[in-house]
Amino acid sequence: MLHLFKKIYLATDNIVDVNFDRVVISDTHGLDVVDTYKLNHGKLIAYGKDLSDIVGEGKKYTTIVQLFESLAVDINTTGKRVVIYADDQAFAKVIAHWYKLAFANPDKDACQTLYENAVYRYQVFYKGRFSRNVGNTDLTHTIDTSAFGDAFDNAVIDADEKRDFITMHKSEMSVEFMLATYFAGKTDIVPDLKNAIKHLMKKDLEKYFYELKEIFWVHFQTKRFTDKLGFTKTYDWSNFKEIENEPSKYAQLMLNDRLWKYKYMNFATTGDNINIEVITAEDVTAFEEYTEISGACWGEEEIYKHIKSDINKMAFLDIFDEGIKKDGFTDQRLEDLLEMEEKFENAAGSFFSIDLETVNHYFMQTLILNRTDTEFVSKYSIL
Repeated sequence: MLHLFKKIYLATDNIVDVNFDRVVISDTHGLDVVDTYKLNHGKLIAYGKDLSDIVGEGKKYTTIVQLFESLAVDINTTGKRVVIYADDQAFAKVIAHWYKLAFANPDKDACQTLYENAVYRYQVFYKGRFSRNVGNTDLTHTIDTSAFGDAFDNAVIDADEKRDFITMHKSEMSVEFMLATYFAGKTDIVPDLKNAIKHLMKKDLEKYFYELKEIFWVHFQTKRFTDKLGFTKTYDWSNFKEIENEPSKYAQLMLNDRLWKYKYMNFATTGDNINIEVITAEDVTAFEEYTEISGACWGEEEIYKHIKSDINKMAFLDIFDEGIKKDGFTDQRLEDLLEMEEKFENAAGSFFSIDLETVNHYFMQTLILNRTDTEFVSKYSIL
């Protein structure tokens, strides 16, 4: 699954998930569905056996840019992601048009490499997961990228449509494209880049805090742990529900409504877990102390100590708009963050975390390591 812009993704037709709002362009699966599926599953927005069945003169969309614009409007209305499912031929055509639309000066070889890298990353990290999500356990299928060259040569994007599209949607592009644009010296992208990084950093921090909270909920009956946390009493089979009223410092760190949007366990997302913006310097200190205590109880929990991977993340809480904000997300803080990323001290990444399907961390690493190579980064600039 490759991220295009907003909540729009491109994926192989080998894993069509009918629960998503979707476009299907496939010789095998580009068909209408029965009414039962229409009522109980995601919306089938458009379908065809080839891209030319839905895009072109007299078709549902006159141009592929109109297709992208229409999907963006749908997302603004529903708030849901949209997936374009495509067979190998249509996949190459869609991504070739996308690169010609997104990049200011698209280079065929550069786009071919990016396409192959994105497909390889999908194969390494996501093929197994997405295949099983739809009950398809065939892991031998590989996306064939050989059609890209011809697809790129034949892809045509109207210059006026391209200009208007980039003006409207540059802030919704993938963070890699924004970073390449910044490295290419196009400073107009800086506000959009900062917003994209904040969103991704927030998601990664939420995952981190979520895991700390999980330790608390799993072990609030483990006395050697709770004694070190300073609980006011022991919780066991007879009084376990009373943990929600435990007044001690570290229990309140995991229970209070100021920090947490939901008292119990929840998904680590960018909206349903912790209020990143209200974290104070005192909270940071308490979280650090909490990780020291959990690490002392279980050796494996020492990975949560702020030694390398997470002290860097916690140090950048000031880029958010409230809480421990100092000067906010300044240009210097952006450079500080990029310098931190360049050292690759975070095993799972920070704003280019490998857990994020929206970010190609291989591409991010390459851009950061080659940020002074203007010729290279300019091939992926959107301005």
